[in-house]
Amino acid sequence: MKRIIVCTFIFLIFILSTLVFSTSETIPAAEADARPSETLLAVGDLSFANIETSVINNPDRPWVNVKNILSSGNILVGNQEVPFSTRGAIYTPKKWTLRSDPRSVQALVHAGFKVVTLANNHMMDYGPLGLQDTLETLDNAKILHTGAGANLNAAREAVFYTTPSGIRFAFLAYSLVLPDLFWANSTRPGTAYGAPSYFVADVKRAKTMADYVVVSFHWSDELKYYPADYQKIYGKQCIDAGASIVLGHHPHVLQGLEIYHGGLIAYSLGNFAFGTLSNNVKDSMILGVDYDRNGLIQAKIYPININNYEVNFQPRLRHGADAERVLQELRTYSSAFQTKIESQGDMGIIKIRQ
Repeated sequence: MKRIIVCTFIFLIFILSTLVFSTSETIPAAEADARPSETLLAVGDLSFANIETSVINNPDRPWVNVKNILSSGNILVGNQEVPFSTRGAIYTPKKWTLRSDPRSVQALVHAGFKVVTLANNHMMDYGPLGLQDTLETLDNAKILHTGAGANLNAAREAVFYTTPSGIRFAFLAYSLVLPDLFWANSTRPGTAYGAPSYFVADVKRAKTMADYVVVSFHWSDELKYYPADYQKIYGKQCIDAGASIVLGHHPHVLQGLEIYHGGLIAYSLGNFAFGTLSNNVKDSMILGVDYDRNGLIQAKIYPININNYEVNFQPRLRHGADAERVLQELRTYSSAFQTKIESQGDMGIIKIRQ
């Protein structure tokens, strides 16, 4: 009898302990939804001009040092700076005219790019034919694109990407860089001009169809480390209209980051994989933005070495004091916005939602 009582007592303890532990590990549905389970990754300017042969021979070559970071998010977006084309003629005389063999698009596929923006000052270097080839090349590669098209309405069209969890993103892109011949109008192919009357209306419309809106601007001046007043105004206008993330590029160097009304403005991401040599262009970042259904959570900054004299057209993560130098420079560039960038190993962290 005593043995039966002891066994019964042990059995009851086991049942109770099981209930206690299972209860302590149960997570309310609302809390589970708020977990930072997804990440958008963004990089700056992309161009395989001048290095297209090596890229065609090995589409993974540009990414060998950063592939683990690029593959860690749910969405990867960058600015495709040059047309994918071997056709067309120089559209208007300028110092630099660039293009890349359409076969080099496979490098974007291998990196995992879901979206590229096309509104920039090289996309029309080889005219309407070059643009047409670019759109077809990206369509065939199943990479979404925005910011350029057969006319202004097409260039202003948002593209949408839905993550595996069902969160829907809209992407828009605009150029504010000359030559103005590159800007599309009602009958002329080209890029979307970044007029406030355009992007405010476009963001509001896209927000009715997406959980998050990401806006890209090709703006500022080359080698300029601080945003002009119009950049700060336009970035905030986008957030006020419903955007959550604003991504800038064109200066080839980094500019500061600002948190505004729960949104993030990265004024310039600099170059990324770019087929030119310059000692003035040495630092970049991979920007990661963690989000959930309740908004942005934090931004992660991965400092990158893009001095092609050193990395041979293969962007490389910076480490230790080298990474901290880039983060400290970003703190300086961001100081006017009171943006706090914490160091976490070789990575910078910006808390967006406290």
